[in-house]
Amino acid sequence: MQNYDAVIIGCGPNALVAATYLTKAGWSVGILDRNDRPGGGLRTDELIRPGFKHDVYAGFLILFALSRAYADFAPQLGERGLQMANSDKPAGVALPDGRATLITTNAEANMAEIERLCAGDSAGWGAMLGGIGAVAPQVFELLASDLTSPRAKELMDDLMVGPDGLPTPFAKNFLLTARDVLDANFKGDVWKAFLAPWVLHSGHGPDEANAGFWTAIFGLGLQMAGLPVGVGGAEAQAIALAKLITDQGGVIIPNTTASKILVENGRAVGVVTEDGEEYRAHRAVLATVNPDQLYGKLLADVPGIPAELTQQAQAFRYGGSVFFVHLALSEPPQWVDERLNAVTYTHVCDGLDGVAKNYLETNANLLPSDPVVGVGVPSLLDPSRAPEGAAVMALQQLCCPYQVKADARGEINVGDGTWSDDLKERYADRVIDTVAKSIPNLKSSILGRYILTPADLEKRNLNWTKGDWASGSHAISQSFTLRPIPGQKGHRTPIDGLFQIGAATHPGLGLAGASGLIVSQMLLNEG
Repeated sequence: MQNYDAVIIGCGPNALVAATYLTKAGWSVGILDRNDRPGGGLRTDELIRPGFKHDVYAGFLILFALSRAYADFAPQLGERGLQMANSDKPAGVALPDGRATLITTNAEANMAEIERLCAGDSAGWGAMLGGIGAVAPQVFELLASDLTSPRAKELMDDLMVGPDGLPTPFAKNFLLTARDVLDANFKGDVWKAFLAPWVLHSGHGPDEANAGFWTAIFGLGLQMAGLPVGVGGAEAQAIALAKLITDQGGVIIPNTTASKILVENGRAVGVVTEDGEEYRAHRAVLATVNPDQLYGKLLADVPGIPAELTQQAQAFRYGGSVFFVHLALSEPPQWVDERLNAVTYTHVCDGLDGVAKNYLETNANLLPSDPVVGVGVPSLLDPSRAPEGAAVMALQQLCCPYQVKADARGEINVGDGTWSDDLKERYADRVIDTVAKSIPNLKSSILGRYILTPADLEKRNLNWTKGDWASGSHAISQSFTLRPIPGQKGHRTPIDGLFQIGAATHPGLGLAGASGLIVSQMLLNEG
């Protein structure tokens, strides 16, 4: 039996951030990690050939770069190897007809590009960013706050209700769809095509309530901060945090899976692992798990859990899956629109309607006929990712069915609907074919590929049920005060001393470690 002030289940970004703050404050912390090394969704491996370093899951560190944790610990993390590389041309879009555009970190250049695409649309860009920018400090504070706190209630009141008692402009726009926001601000379809796919990164479809809010957030973030990558790989974030934790006295225990949480006299006092080892927690247990796992497995034998909570946990909903094709390339991509050669991340899609079509087909469990694909080329910013003259590329099909009913194009035999080797190879061909229309040298430069299906993701991370790497649907009905489940008070479970963190909790997916920050501050403030 080992003893700590706090025991943390899981070692993803949220667990690492929580442990960083707690160990800095002098707490003894033990982190139980099911994997062979820390990071969760932060993992960099040579998947295809030696010298080609691929970010297996997450690849861009913008949310961490903007986080409070990075602001608080940047010097210490830098000393432990975390360096970021960024570009003034972070993102773009390529349409099937050859049209394309990109965003820069220069506001004036963006206004000029939008005006070039469609006269008058630059005013819409200014209005959209001005609206979200006016409330950005409150919004970003709320996204890193315990929503049950008095401060959060004050923020929500200020955001939603004006001095005259009427809904604020923010409140009026908060539930709009992405299509609502894009149609209201832009006449031209190319800039709409640039912005539309980003809602998929927030776990929404373009015609879902609240998707318009996230459209504006992504637009603001890209112009302000770009899309930084970790030098040497995204895992550099996890490596640096892990080193800082251990330097501050914390312990990370790999290849260890929790089987149950120990509860005595209504309080969480430790964790038992699958091999029977017991880890005692004198002050708190933090569980980086989804609610169905928490209440259905780790607390399954604990008496007194309200039946309503267990039922809500069982009904926790999962969203869209992700399909990856990692590529090792003999040379960097050469886009039809040469401006995109310098862009780190480009969506290939058929505009706003194409994004909506992909989302609807996926929800019907169909292989998308014209998949929306995110094309990441981190080696443009970080030459250490590939041998000289070569490149690495990650193709992300961000909304893909877990169980396949049929092919929307009617070309691929899906068999029994599970991700067989034949199905994944044939669908990977479609994804590559889609991108190759915009990158003529793509196919001739491919040295090898590595495919990850939704089923693969589910096997690799217990929180990615049905291949949902966002750890649960981010629909408005399962977000903010309703996340993780309506009957739980934010990150506090009904068990004293037991807290839930991770993407299944507020504020949801991302590498910023916000829920780890929230819970660590709750614990430190309470002593």
